[in-house]
Amino acid sequence: MGKREVFAVVAIPLLVAAVIWLPPEAFLGLLGIALALAADELLAMARGSGVAAGRFFPLVMLGVVLVGSWVWGATGMAVAALAVVLVLPTAQLAHPRAPDGGLTGTAVTCLAVLYVGLCGACLGWLRVLPDGDLGIRLLFFFLATIWVGDSGAYYVGSHFGRHRMTPRISPNKTWEGLAGGVTATFAATAVAKLVFTLPWSWGHMAALAAILAVAAPVGDLIESQFKRDTKVKDSSTLIPGHGGFLDRTDSLLYAAPPVLGYLLAAGLLG
Repeated sequence: MGKREVFAVVAIPLLVAAVIWLPPEAFLGLLGIALALAADELLAMARGSGVAAGRFFPLVMLGVVLVGSWVWGATGMAVAALAVVLVLPTAQLAHPRAPDGGLTGTAVTCLAVLYVGLCGACLGWLRVLPDGDLGIRLLFFFLATIWVGDSGAYYVGSHFGRHRMTPRISPNKTWEGLAGGVTATFAATAVAKLVFTLPWSWGHMAALAAILAVAAPVGDLIESQFKRDTKVKDSSTLIPGHGGFLDRTDSLLYAAPPVLGYLLAAGLLG
């Protein structure tokens, strides 16, 4: 087996165990570490391309966003986000290159913290907001459906892809691959409803599948855009054969808010 397969064989059982058996607080702490690594990779990509982006203060503020959101809910998230847009521009004043790069440096640090922090907070809420063990089943549905959809896009695209979807951003992605990913996402959603005994109607499951079929590939394209702009292949080399934590969480981060928003708006988490 290659590095990707070996890592998957080791990591997937550990992830399953963490989701099922870790107390919610411990799970959120573990997720917070992964999100901090993802944000650090995004900041490192920016610094490598010459942007005057900091590291210490952005990661501290990421922790503020996550803790504020997970402890005090939406109010804590709003207050923490406001703190980010006040603290990080102020911290930029102390950057060794100030005032050079002040605008781009501030923009990148705020983006890294708010994008990873707010989306990551929603990802954590998928696990802890539902009553009982529904959060565990919901998170497994969310992860499995996205990963199956991504695999479907990869295999269909690599074998049958002819028409490039975004040649300037991600040349290997094709419309055929997207169609394969959408089909795999809807199929995985149907299977997941039965396997994880999700209590929602087939209409709601179809709506969730549609959200995931769009949001997951868009999240992947957004990170591809960042990587192409900063001229890196992977966000880091921390995960053998898979790149970095940002590479592994890009689709999850982007898809978590619309999925959570739908569930809340439809009253499915009450």
